[in-house]
Amino acid sequence: MSRPDGRTGRAAERIAELIEGRGDDIYGAEEQPESPAFYSNTALQNRLNDQLVGYSLAGLPLRTRSKRAKEIVCQALGYAIPNSFRKTQPRFPAANLDIYVQKANNLQIWNEEVDPARRYAIIRLDGEDFITSVRVLSGQELALLDTTGTLTSKYQAKLRYTGASSTLVSTEDTENFTAAFGPVNSLAPDARFRISPVDSPMPGAVLGISALYDRLRQLEGYEFTDPGMDQERLRGVMLQQRVCELLELSTYADGGQFPDILCQALEVKLQLSPTVDLGLVSPDSTALAKEIGPTVQYRDSRYAVVYAKRTAERTIAVDSVVMTTGQDFFTAFQRFEGNVQNRKLQIRLPQDFFDLC
Repeated sequence: MSRPDGRTGRAAERIAELIEGRGDDIYGAEEQPESPAFYSNTALQNRLNDQLVGYSLAGLPLRTRSKRAKEIVCQALGYAIPNSFRKTQPRFPAANLDIYVQKANNLQIWNEEVDPARRYAIIRLDGEDFITSVRVLSGQELALLDTTGTLTSKYQAKLRYTGASSTLVSTEDTENFTAAFGPVNSLAPDARFRISPVDSPMPGAVLGISALYDRLRQLEGYEFTDPGMDQERLRGVMLQQRVCELLELSTYADGGQFPDILCQALEVKLQLSPTVDLGLVSPDSTALAKEIGPTVQYRDSRYAVVYAKRTAERTIAVDSVVMTTGQDFFTAFQRFEGNVQNRKLQIRLPQDFFDLC
């Protein structure tokens, strides 16, 4: 587990001091990204690791252990410990946060859906009930860990028309997106090959949707080695590596959450079949996409749906690209519901899950 650097740790400490000084209530209004009392996911994870690791929950019954975990999280974040904890969703509304204490790798979520915009803090205990690490992730990241399809197939769609031709569904970005980032037709020379795909979008460094389409149309006819029938994720990585090259980004990188190419607010879907799995968020959602920007909605993001096929030479060959904003997504795609979520969700955490924090 990596430890927070000094600068990040001090910034999170200042947030905790501000919250404590104001006497803020964990059941108050959700802090927004523009607020000085807002913890980013990274700051939240760093703060909890800094304050909780090494703390003992040994000898406590499960219910008491859960309550004590809530108390120490409140303390770490600067919030006063309430006289009693309410059964709210999420448990800590002001931080938009749920917490789970895990001694085993089988995460269980009861009687509610995974919220794509919510944060989930998963606290790891060792065999003697000492806290060894804390991982914070969004509902979208949590969905990626599900292998049963109960989470990741909530929203699905298929193209309304057939044919192999590429299509630009949205000729312009949404007004809200344009106001936030002022998309450009090409990156400035000093920005080319310097921007990482996991960087936050910045005004002047975001390509407009038409410019994105012009570059990604170059995927037509592109072939890469098929890594195998059951290697869906690896196929996606291989395609995204080429996408990063076409967009003149510094290198390939994956932040593990929506959207795939954060710096361009771009989600890339590689399709070898008609059904497009959209995850927990409907593309036309008006909910805030805080991972992209404080005023950006999910419908402002851009989608590149890349249709491809397997060849006799064991390669993947790209046929066409459909580019659209989330707002216009369902003008080109027909919506239908995938699997609904179970009342009890069980997610098997990878063995290296806590090594990644």
